[in-house]
Amino acid sequence: MSFAPVVMFVYNRADHFSRTFEALSRCPEAAQSDLYVFSDGAKRDKDAEKVSEVRAAVEQGKKTSRFQSITVYESPVNRGLAASVIAGVTEVIEKYGRVIVLEDDCVPSPYFLKYMNQCLEYYREDRKVGSIAGYTPQLAFPESFKDDVFFAYRSCSCGWATWKECWDNVDWDLAEIGDFYRSPELIRKLNANGNDRFIRLYRQTGGNGSSWSVRFGAHLVRHDWLTVYPRYSYIQNIGCDASGVHSKAEDAASMRVDLSKAIENVRLCPVTVLPEIQRIMKKHYSCGVLSDLKRWAAVKAIVLKERRKG
Repeated sequence: MSFAPVVMFVYNRADHFSRTFEALSRCPEAAQSDLYVFSDGAKRDKDAEKVSEVRAAVEQGKKTSRFQSITVYESPVNRGLAASVIAGVTEVIEKYGRVIVLEDDCVPSPYFLKYMNQCLEYYREDRKVGSIAGYTPQLAFPESFKDDVFFAYRSCSCGWATWKECWDNVDWDLAEIGDFYRSPELIRKLNANGNDRFIRLYRQTGGNGSSWSVRFGAHLVRHDWLTVYPRYSYIQNIGCDASGVHSKAEDAASMRVDLSKAIENVRLCPVTVLPEIQRIMKKHYSCGVLSDLKRWAAVKAIVLKERRKG
């Protein structure tokens, strides 16, 4: 097996980077993997010192590296996470045709790279699959569910992978968002595993372009591509400590997983969309019946408003 390149995005959290880098280095496949680190520039003067600390930690990591190679890109200006991810992934995926992606707060299991590469190889010709998730929240699976992986319409941003043909031509500018206004089925799929997705996508049209993930997720849904999820997570997110731009301390409990359950030799299977698993995912990423009703009403209002415009 040839191993996919790994891309890591870092900003101003040296401790988070070091923990993630060290854990990633412990994956046996690291020795045969090329690592690309994209370091964003400081947004404010007060962040410059922390950015410098991260870059020093990256340089120190290079000296003790277990990777086949490490390439570092240091942006002189602050691009923001979304622009950094879009540009960085595009650059690497153009060269290799596939990519594994981490942010600096995604601590992986020692089996993470093995799982990701196996999925990239197994599903590369399957046009029902558009991306691979490394993170899975703790879900109450039914006793009848015995598989090591499952499939969902919700994409993942906490340790993930994809192929060039699935990344190309994403509608980053949302010029084609009207497809969703005209299609209740597209909205249903986008919200199939959490009632937050369509509203988050719509917010991007108001100048809030901070979420590359929901735009990529909408692209997958438009093409009817699913995401492969592991039954047990290969990623522990350590960023929900209010230390990052998008992190909230109150999210820490819901993001917590037991990495010791990660499976070394995962059994992959053909694509099957299981309605019960979809409902379990949706319940986890939604906020109860009242929230569902409020968001459903909000979606209806948005669609009606935008249809009138058109």
